[in-house]
Amino acid sequence: MLLATLATATAASAQPEAVSVHSGWGAFRDGRTCYAIAMAEPSPYSRERQPFANITVAPGAERFTMRLSRTLARDAIVTLDVGNRRFRLEGGGDSAWGKDDNAAIIAAIRNRDTMTLGARDSQGRFFRDAYKLTGAPTAIDSAIVACR
Repeated sequence: MLLATLATATAASAQPEAVSVHSGWGAFRDGRTCYAIAMAEPSPYSRERQPFANITVAPGAERFTMRLSRTLARDAIVTLDVGNRRFRLEGGGDSAWGKDDNAAIIAAIRNRDTMTLGARDSQGRFFRDAYKLTGAPTAIDSAIVACR
């Protein structure tokens, strides 16, 4: 399931190589870029698509992105709560991402148990995408090692 999610998340022509899976988080290699990725927890609320969180590890840069369960409102404020830390994300359409605080977001993910994204969708409804972070630190480290 994680491999299928990653395949839809990237535009690369080659199929990503699975490196390892850790408690719902997977590490993958796609050429010189590696990823730690997880799908959101199941939700009883309607979704337009399967959401996932992605930490891209490329030589010289780590980047945090998310595909959202619903399309964002044009003026949506997107917040990410990681444990007791709150981050404001940039976003548009079906995606959200860290701007200048990628390192802080990833450090928080490594040290907390859960994270939740909250925003308003294009219909004005509030929605949340929730994630368990068990396995995230190991998946991130596996992705880093795979791209060395």
